[in-house]
Amino acid sequence: MTQIILNKFEKEKRVIELHLQGKIREIAKEVHMTFRDIGRIKNIWKKQNIALKEKLKTDSSHIKKKLSKSSQAFKLFRDGKKLTGVAIHLQIPAEKVEKLWSLFMILERMYECYEFYQDYQYDIPTLLSINNFIKRNNISGNNILNVLRIIKNIINLNQSYSNLKKEINDLEQKKMSLLYYSHSRYCLQHLPLNKPNYNYLHY
Repeated sequence: MTQIILNKFEKEKRVIELHLQGKIREIAKEVHMTFRDIGRIKNIWKKQNIALKEKLKTDSSHIKKKLSKSSQAFKLFRDGKKLTGVAIHLQIPAEKVEKLWSLFMILERMYECYEFYQDYQYDIPTLLSINNFIKRNNISGNNILNVLRIIKNIINLNQSYSNLKKEINDLEQKKMSLLYYSHSRYCLQHLPLNKPNYNYLHY
C-alpha cells in the first residue's frame, strides 16, 4: 500500500485532528514527527485558540455595548429581570424603567396584564383569596357571575329602597308644612267650585 506523503501544513493539521480525537500515541507514528515538533504545533494551536476565543468574547461585548438602553432593558425583561434590577443594571431612572416595561408588555401582547396590575395592585391579595376559594370549592365561572348578578340586584334594590324612603320622608315633611300653614290667618283659601280663578285672602 502506497503511503501518502504529507507536506508541512497537512502534517500540522493532522497533528491537531489526532490531538482533538485523543489519539495521542498515533500522532508521532502517523505524521513521522518528533515529540518536540508535535508539542510545538500543539502549543501554537492552543495559543491561537485562546486568542480566537478572546476575540469572539470582545466582539460580543462590543456588540452588547452598542445596543440601546431600551434594547438592553427589553432583553433583561425577557430574561426575567425585575424592574429594580434593570434600573440598577442600566443605571436609569425608575420612571424610564416603568415606561420601558409598559412598552415591553405591549410588544409581548401582555399590556392588559400590566393595566390590570396598575388598577388592582392593592386588591391582588383579596383577588387571589377569592381565586383560591373558587378552586378549593370547585366553583365554575358561571356560578360566580350569577352570584355577582344577584348581589348587583340586591344593591340596586337597596338603593331603590333608600330613594323611596327619602322620597316618603320629603313628602311627610311637605305634608306637615302644609298642615301648619293651613291654620295661618294669611293663608290662601280654596276657591269655590265653578267660580272665577281669583285669590281670596282670609282676614
